[in-house]
Amino acid sequence: MKQVVVASFRRSLCALLFAWGLAGSACLAAELVLTYTHYPPYSREENGTVVGLEIDLLNELLGKRLGHSLQHRVLPWERAQHMVKNGEADAFVATRNPERAGYADASSEALTYWNVALYFRKGDPRFAQIQSLQDLAGLQIGSLNGNGWIKKNMVGMQVQYVNKMALLPKMLVLGRIDVIPDSPYVMRGLLKQEPDAGKIDEVLPGFLREGMHLYIGKHAALRRQLPEIDAELRKMKLDGSWQRIHDRYK
Repeated sequence: MKQVVVASFRRSLCALLFAWGLAGSACLAAELVLTYTHYPPYSREENGTVVGLEIDLLNELLGKRLGHSLQHRVLPWERAQHMVKNGEADAFVATRNPERAGYADASSEALTYWNVALYFRKGDPRFAQIQSLQDLAGLQIGSLNGNGWIKKNMVGMQVQYVNKMALLPKMLVLGRIDVIPDSPYVMRGLLKQEPDAGKIDEVLPGFLREGMHLYIGKHAALRRQLPEIDAELRKMKLDGSWQRIHDRYK
């Protein structure tokens, strides 16, 4: 508990110094707290260790290349974002939306991508003619609570939110929802554990692809390094390390 209080005080002090333009190397070198949710393969906690695609990318980018000590924490997604908003953590990875821009700055370069597939009950004839997101209007959509892409792109549509991704395939099979728009990286892993996976079909529309960016809280001294972060991300994409990390999760 004492360590948490000390870390929180140090982060608050650095935020104040940053606002005054006085944050120095000690603030920049302090341990960074990065928050995630249970969203494999992007992020998950396994035997007390946080692992996944985002963790591997940030260990390479912020840890190895920029020399930061990193603390990775898996939390409910809404809480993970609020910790950055409230100054209790430094950054998270997510798609762009206006709400997040109010309390955090996003990297220009995408850290990774969120390709969206549509999952529906096998034999549902309504999905043969899906050509755009607007064609999902009138359907019951299922999503993880805090999903900013859904909030941004499905305004006015009928969305049922859950706190655990594993609930969604079961709801789909039972007819409580009609469609799950989500990452095939994530859903294919879930369906391997779902007894009724054979009752669910996948469609990969070519129009659904979204960049996932590093969002750094406006309080965080790390914001000063955003140009350097973007430059290193571009180097990772050019030297092949970015793709090699992604290839581990195919």
